Amino acid sequence: MPDQHQPALTRDQVVDICGRLDDMRIASIIGTGATPAELMEATSWTGADDYMGEATQHPPSGRVARLVELLKADEPDWEDR
Repeated sequence: MPDQHQPALTRDQVVDICGRLDDMRIASIIGTGATPAELMEATSWTGADDYMGEATQHPPSGRVARLVELLKADEPDWEDR
């Protein structure tokens, strides 16, 4: 019986979706077991700030949330306090 799920990401897919990343980050992303669709969703969230969560009434969760964390790991915290 064939697997009905999308296969996990490859290094080339990560680079195609996210652009150049260091090898450790690529390995961490692949290690989540995420699919290409989940990584594409996560990259949408990284550029959307909080507006996307407000529009959809929910923040990312599960693997997508973990991918967002990995993608934003180096970004400075720009909170206005």
